[in-house]
This record gives sequence, structure tokens and C-alpha cells, in this order.
Amino acid sequence: MTRMKLKLRFQVAPVLKVTPAFRLIAAGTVAAVLLFAFVISYFNAANVKKAYASGPSETMLTGSFIINMGITPQTSSNGLRPYGMIYDLIKNYKVPIKWSIEPTKVKDGTDFTYNSVDYKGGTFVVPAEYITAAVASRITYWTGQGVNGVYTTSSVSVPVYATITNFPEIMIDTLSGLQSIIISYYTNASIPSSAYSLGAPAGLNQCYDIWTNPHGDPTWATHGYLYNFVVNQKGWVWSQCHCVSMLEDVINPNPPYEQLNFLTQNGLKCWQAGSCGAGISESHVLSPTTPYTYSYPTDPEMQFMGNLELATQAGSERWFQPLSTGGWNAGTKVGVSTANGSAPQQGVLSVFGYAYGNSNYGRVMYDAGHDLTSGGGGAAQPQKVAAQRTYFNFMLLAGKDRELNITTDMPPDTLGYGSAVAVSANAVSGTAPFNYKWTTQRGGSFDDTTAASTVYYPPPSPETFDIIRVIVTDACNRVNFQTARVNLNSSAPLPVTLISFTAAAVPQGIQINWSTSSESNNDYFTLEHSADGVQYSALDNIDGSGNSSEALHYAWHDENPFKGMNYYRLTQTDFDGTQKIFSPISISTDDVPFELSVVNVYPNPFTGDFSITYNAENRGMTRLEIRNAEGKLVYTEPLNSSPGINRYDFSKKVALPKGIYFVILAQGKNKTEARRLVKY
Repeated sequence: MTRMKLKLRFQVAPVLKVTPAFRLIAAGTVAAVLLFAFVISYFNAANVKKAYASGPSETMLTGSFIINMGITPQTSSNGLRPYGMIYDLIKNYKVPIKWSIEPTKVKDGTDFTYNSVDYKGGTFVVPAEYITAAVASRITYWTGQGVNGVYTTSSVSVPVYATITNFPEIMIDTLSGLQSIIISYYTNASIPSSAYSLGAPAGLNQCYDIWTNPHGDPTWATHGYLYNFVVNQKGWVWSQCHCVSMLEDVINPNPPYEQLNFLTQNGLKCWQAGSCGAGISESHVLSPTTPYTYSYPTDPEMQFMGNLELATQAGSERWFQPLSTGGWNAGTKVGVSTANGSAPQQGVLSVFGYAYGNSNYGRVMYDAGHDLTSGGGGAAQPQKVAAQRTYFNFMLLAGKDRELNITTDMPPDTLGYGSAVAVSANAVSGTAPFNYKWTTQRGGSFDDTTAASTVYYPPPSPETFDIIRVIVTDACNRVNFQTARVNLNSSAPLPVTLISFTAAAVPQGIQINWSTSSESNNDYFTLEHSADGVQYSALDNIDGSGNSSEALHYAWHDENPFKGMNYYRLTQTDFDGTQKIFSPISISTDDVPFELSVVNVYPNPFTGDFSITYNAENRGMTRLEIRNAEGKLVYTEPLNSSPGINRYDFSKKVALPKGIYFVILAQGKNKTEARRLVKY
């Protein structure tokens, strides 16, 4: 079987980048302002927003562990140490954690009910299938540290907002010298210092996911790096106290459209008169006006119990409010508002959203108060926990948003004992190069545990299931993983068992061969071809053998491979449409043993025109001879050849009568065998 390939090249139009909205510094023309507003509103409306809504319900199996985040009163033990437990299980044991948020609940409402217990506050669940003896030991450790939870004795359906597999790469700012404030949050949650780095905005690079700031007096010289971090690197920002109003009022002197008013249209009222830069004349009093209003109870940032205002009422800036000439961005969410002003200029204690209201940029969150572990005295302990939970919720959300995006080809849900199946993973985000590691939980194995593509062999009976996991690490040491549960069944029909898949470079192209030891419901194979091992196109569909228990052999010849490296891949399709992609193989045309030979003459028979593909040993002149059935030379032509595969088109060079002809090529003393050609 042969197939000629037609290669198409497409050019993608460049994406127009729109600069974030900036605060007007001096009076300009009305036309300029209106034009700018139109451009911003037009492109913001065109942006596709990321969806932050709870996903469908999932069934947690018997033996899953529910972490109760709704215990009251909230303490560091039952409200903050669960984040330490999650960090431990994700980082050290590669256990995915389900974050359950009921998408229609009210403030402090129920996420789900199990055994007559209402679970609230953004519940976390450790799925049963990932709880090994080592993981169970860690759960025991954390419950001993005050984490409240229970093992399920039956299955339970829960709404899942997200599956958490990653904790972000965090920088805690050191410019203010008050990094100990945020470090204390980690201490309260029992999260180790390895979870974060210390530094200044100038050190932010593509390896950081989020910058967190406890305090400080930002200027463009010290904090202007955040503009690139948020806009171009899509990094996230969390900040508190009077750094917030100063940050929102920072402007790049040149060009002035680069500004750090991430969540407002025009900046914030200053925490203190004269402290927030040129052009900022408005400030606000130290204490906000009550009462406080809590909104967005189903957003992940707002997953905490009770109130938080007592934890924010200490320090130099205990609430935030936009300048009277602006307001909060349309996409900014006010989690906790004060009674000062009205939307979109209301006072806030906690606020969050995409920078500049644009989902193409990183997210930003501000919390009021100097230190979320102080304020309000000892009676405010539950509110301190609630305030710190907003921080860790934002960290988990950043980890989910910034995780390495991995596409995988995993085994089907059910495999028979003794089967083998190709698996593969590909990191499509992050910083290259990537390292891959495959693991199996219950005794399975792999051909190569460090390859992006490999073959998985399930464990033997009596195991009834296995968990396979691929862990991907990028150059920045970001780590993410994906898992799959494989049920084992002795009666499950084996899919196609591929015992070999090879490619060999030959003078006529590349020869591909594969063999199967058994086939079940095999409709056909699709042979695919790629120049880079990423983007594949189909070469041909090759009929399968339906059902077979004997060794079968298949072959396909590619006459027109790419110059250099070639990748081939098989996809097998069942009669019901189920498909399985096997691991690819690669071969280089540089491995072709170059000798003078005719690869193909087509079409054959011909009526008028025909083409010849041939392999030349050396660069230079190759002589074409066409002889009739009696051996008489009827046409000759010198061809300018290059080493490797060449093509020659015979297009009405001479009127050849109907009959039998022979094509011969000669280069120096080397001649090809005569290739028979028939004209009708």
C-alpha cells in the first residue's frame, strides 16, 4: 500500500494585544478618552472568560476521607491545618484532592450531607482509591494535629469545584521587611517553608506563579516589575494593608499607561493624605463604617466560616475604597464590603478579580488589615482563621490555574489480566524541558518509567484494580500529575495486543511493519505520520481482522517520507468506535542506505504522463533511459539529481506508442534494474 502526501501550510493571524486600562493623569481631549474607552471595552468584551463555577457531581467511593472545613468555632487546628494536610498529600504523595463547593449555597451553607452531617465551608475530600497505607498514616498524623474528618462507610456524591493537584510557586515579598507576617500564616497551617520563596518583585520570572505582599510602600522603581508579571506572565498577586492603596496608585513615568491599578478603574483613595503619589488627593479615615456585607458565597476565595472583619481592623489600612473619579472594575468581585459608599465605589475589606478586568491576565486579591493573625483580641480567633483562609483559598486557586497542563492517553476503564496498553503524556504548558515519571500503585509495570510514551502492564490476579500516575516536572520545578484508575477483569476481552511496531529506512522510502498476537472487535488501524512527534496526520486506514487469537502481520510502505526525522503512530478502532492510540515510533531518512534505485513509476500503466521517484547515491547528473520491449533506446535525458529521494515528471516529452517499455537510470558506472512500464 502506498499513499502520496499533500502538505498544506497555514498561517495564523497575529493576536492584537491591548494595553490595560490606565488612569488619566492630566486632562486630555474628550475624543481621546472616548476612543480609549471604546477600544478597551471592545476587546474586554471579546475576551473569553475563564469559568470559575462548580463542576458536576462525582461519586466518592467507600473509604474516602472527608475533611470537615465547617467545624465551629474555627481554630488554627480545624480551619488552617487542613491546608497543611492538602499540601502534604499533594506534594509528597501525589494524591489528588477534591474541592467540593455547592454551586447554589448561601453564606455558610451546606456543600453536601453525609451520614446526617452537613459539610460546609468548601469541603475537601481525599478519594478512597488513592489512600494507600502510607497515605492513611499521614491522615492519622493530621487528625492528630487537629484536622477534623471521617472515612466514608458508603459511597457519596459530592459537587466538585476542582481537583487540586498542584500548589503554586510563591514569592513572599521582602522589601518591607515584614515577610514574617505571611510566614506566620504558613506556620499556623503547618505548611513548611519549602512551600515559598522570599524575594523582591525584581526577581519575579516565569518560574513564579504568585507574588504575595504583607506590607510596604510600592513605587514604580521597586514594584513596576509586577506589570510584566501580571500582564505578560499571567502571574497572580495577593496583598494587604496600606500597600494596596499605594500599589493601585503607582504609575510608570514613561510610558504612563503602564499602571498598577489592577482592580480599579482609576486607583484607590490613599490610606493617608499625601502618601500615594502625585495626583492622589483623596484619602479615607482609619476605621470603616459598619455593617459589613458578605457576597459571592460560592466563589472559592469566600470558602470560610463566619466573619473576618475583626481580623482586618488593625494597622494602617483597614479598608479600601476607589477614588471618586473611578470605581471597581466591572469584573472585580467585592467579597466583603463596608457601608461606605455604593457600587462601584463601595468600601471593601476583601476584593478579588482579574487584573484590569481581563481574563487574559493574572488574578489579584486584596485583604484589609496589617496582620490577619492580629486585631480584635483573643475573642476574634475564629475571624482570624476565616481571614487567613481567604489567603490559602487564593493560593489553591492560583495552583489550579497555573498548574502544568498535561494531556494524557491513559488505559481504558477495564483491562483484562495479561493485557498491555500504550500510555502517553504531554505537557502543553510550563517551562521546557519536562521530566516524566510513571508509577503504579498496586504492582503494575511500564516499559520505561521516564518516557513521555510507554507501555503499561497491569498487575496479575488477584488485584482487582490499579492506579497509574504520571508525574511531570518542568524546568522551574513545577510539578503536576494525572492519575487513572484501571479496573482488572479476567473476563474482559483483550483489545488488540500489539507485539511489535517497527520502521526501517530503505532506498524506496520507509517500511512500516506491525504484528498482533490477539485482536478483539478490531475494525481497522489508522497509520499516522508526523514530522515533529506532536502533530499527526492520517496516512491510511488498514482493515483489522475482527477477532483473532493468532499472530497476524501488517505492512505499509511510505514512499514519500519527510526529509530527516519521521514519526509514525497507530490508532486502533473497534467496531463500536472505541479507539486506542499506541506509542509512536521514529525513524530518520538519514539512515537510508543510499544507492541508485528506482523507487516507483506511477501511474503504471499510463496513458500520457507518468512520474518517476528514484534514490540517487551522489549529487550530479543521472541519465534516464527509456527502452522498448526489444531493448531499443527510444528516449534519454540527463537529470540533475541530489543525494536521496528525487522525482522526475515525464510530460509529453516524446510520443510513445502503446506498448511495453523499460525505465533505467544510470549514474557513472552504476545502473538500476530495468523497471517495467506499460502504456495503454
